[in-house]
Amino acid sequence: MTALLKASDVISPFDEERLKNGAYELSLGSQVFQTGTKPRAIKNLTKKEKIYIEPGQFALLLTEEKVKIPNEKIAFISIKASVKFNGLVNVSGFHVDPGFEGKLLFSVYNAGPSTIVLSQGTSYFPIWIAELSESQTYHGTHSGQDQIPDDPVRALSQGELASPNELSKRIDEVKNLKTKIEWVFLAVLTLLIALSVKLWTDSNKLKEAVEFGYKKKTEEIASDSTSKKIQLDFDAFNNKVDSLMKVVGQQSKLPRQTNKDR
Repeated sequence: MTALLKASDVISPFDEERLKNGAYELSLGSQVFQTGTKPRAIKNLTKKEKIYIEPGQFALLLTEEKVKIPNEKIAFISIKASVKFNGLVNVSGFHVDPGFEGKLLFSVYNAGPSTIVLSQGTSYFPIWIAELSESQTYHGTHSGQDQIPDDPVRALSQGELASPNELSKRIDEVKNLKTKIEWVFLAVLTLLIALSVKLWTDSNKLKEAVEFGYKKKTEEIASDSTSKKIQLDFDAFNNKVDSLMKVVGQQSKLPRQTNKDR
């Protein structure tokens, strides 16, 4: 494989230092598409620029290098273990057809719990080239591919993604909303109970006040009646005394009889 790559244009640009363990490590190119960004659109990266693939999100990653697979060869592709262990999964396929020519497109998904960070120009995608027993010709639609095609972008741009991470967020939001509603309901119920207790207390106090006032008024009326009766009795007594004094006065004015008159 080393001799093949050095002597041909199977991979271009070619860097001998990227030949490791029987594979050549392709790097992240200058175009990406991510479902976690708004608006969803193809992004052109600057040199060494980083991208962030959130948990539960898809991304389309275009390689920096072009490959030209001979008709009597087939290539196998993967993602470096150090990235896969973080949860990045290749969902676009694992081989390159004989006769294919162009940049490779990796469709990946972050199945891990944390954000995955990739950097433009860094090697992430090993490729192996194997011999076939007979020559083949490529008849696919991606021949000469040098940019992210429209079809996968369109497919990943339809609506919200029902990813486990997104569903987990929605469940948490529903739980939080339910908790808030329960707290509001509890607060309203507590307020209603407090108002009911206050109204009941105020009602009892009003009743007691009315009863107390009625009792006092009754006592005052009774007291007034007694006072008036005593006053009437006193006036009657005075009238009798006055009458008696008049009688006594009249008798005192009568002439007294002497023995001689008798």
